[in-house]
Amino acid sequence: MGDKKTFFFPSLLFATLFILIVITGYFQIRIIGKNIEALLKNEGEIIFNHLKREIDINLEYITLLEKSPSIITPNFLNTMVYDDAIIDDLYNLFSNIEILDTLDTKSIPLSNLIIIDRNNKTVVKKGSVNIPLSSIIAFRSGKKETFIRTSTGKDKFLIMGIKTKGNTVFFSLDDNELDALRRKLTIKEIVETEKKRFNVAGINIYDAKGIPYIFSDGKKDEAYVVSKSLDSQYLPKFAVEILISKGPARDILKRTALNFLFILLLLAISGALSTYTIFLLERRHAKKLHEFEKELEMKERLVSLGKLASGMAHEIRNPLNAMSMSIQRLKREFVPIEEKKDEYYQFIDIIRSELTRIDRIVEEFLLSTKSHAPFIKEYLFNIIEEVVVILREKAASRSVDIIIDKIARDIVVQSQRERLKQAFYNVILNGIEAMDNSGHIEITTAVKGGNIEIIIKDTGKGIKETELHRIFEYYYTTKDKGIGLGLPISYMIIKDHDGDMRAFSEAGKGTTFVISLPMLQPVEM
Repeated sequence: MGDKKTFFFPSLLFATLFILIVITGYFQIRIIGKNIEALLKNEGEIIFNHLKREIDINLEYITLLEKSPSIITPNFLNTMVYDDAIIDDLYNLFSNIEILDTLDTKSIPLSNLIIIDRNNKTVVKKGSVNIPLSSIIAFRSGKKETFIRTSTGKDKFLIMGIKTKGNTVFFSLDDNELDALRRKLTIKEIVETEKKRFNVAGINIYDAKGIPYIFSDGKKDEAYVVSKSLDSQYLPKFAVEILISKGPARDILKRTALNFLFILLLLAISGALSTYTIFLLERRHAKKLHEFEKELEMKERLVSLGKLASGMAHEIRNPLNAMSMSIQRLKREFVPIEEKKDEYYQFIDIIRSELTRIDRIVEEFLLSTKSHAPFIKEYLFNIIEEVVVILREKAASRSVDIIIDKIARDIVVQSQRERLKQAFYNVILNGIEAMDNSGHIEITTAVKGGNIEIIIKDTGKGIKETELHRIFEYYYTTKDKGIGLGLPISYMIIKDHDGDMRAFSEAGKGTTFVISLPMLQPVEM
């Protein structure tokens, strides 16, 4: 349940923040879209003002030219060569007419027009074209594709004939129509120039009736449209439609959205990793806290045990002393008859020897609980070597080798010498007793930061994983004659030295004890 809570609350917090970021990002993208739309509108306004100014200036020059042909400015030179362009446009218009029956004469910008088919039949007539019949017959029978004739009278006009796809087209243009076409061509060129200059999708101009006057190929559904009245004295009630491509704006929004999605993806991945990391750290913290509480509880219990055992040891020594004194008096004052004298002394010596042994055990036990003994600087190798010398005989009886060649000899520790010897003694003895017939115990050292690790590895039977976490509990033992105090006492001693003691084992593959102690710099001893 604790793990679920640990995982649930960070996940909920991250999910809430993630949703808020998504909502904020969505509105930010919409705001960016509106800002881009406003920029496009401003751009359209700028293009419109510039286009209107150019149209007004050029149409004003044309008007001035009509009133006074001698007025020609450098800026107007390009507007004086439109007649040929007008003729080319009309030729292209009639050259593309294939089906005369469906021809809409209203779409042709001419007042006087006549079209004769290959059978000399007039199929389209609009207004009147004053051209002699002889001229018509001569042109149709001749090889020329076009002819142009201008009048020299008061009313000036231009007559033009065009052969196209078996048809012959004749039309006339007076001064007003020519001026209107020149104005339209001028405006068309201005529109094309401004379209290229501002890189817009298209510019459309509509007349007062809403009929396209200048029309480009721009698609309205793919552009932002700015529509305004031209409000020009030369083009009254005309309207301009500027098509600004949505492509760049769409690309910006697309990149912004992709960047936002990429950030969301990174955020999701980092959030998931962070949540998982928090979960792992929380579990690790809980585990360490549990181990610390367990260790503290064990230490308190070991301290209580040590105090109890110390008191009992003192109480045991008193009767032992009395028994020892009584045996000395028996040996001195109550000597049996001669024939049993030797046997008597032998039993007395055995009793005194066992009492001495019990006293030594009690003394060692008392020594192991003396946590207030002074700490002095000692070479670690010397302490371990002394323990190995004491236990080598017992190890040899079980065909066990103790290897200490890989212990650093210059490592100095602050220790209570006898207590630290007792800790090593218990661990090494535990390893010896874990091997029945043969094997070896290898003792090595390794420096880790400011600590020295003493690694005691045996080749014994090992400890089951289910039992490994209990080996430092007092009274817990897997031996038939053990009492379960050796390793707990060693653990307590190492902790009193500001160290740590861990065990690693696998059933059938031996056990490794790692004892960590604070290390001092080598000093002169």
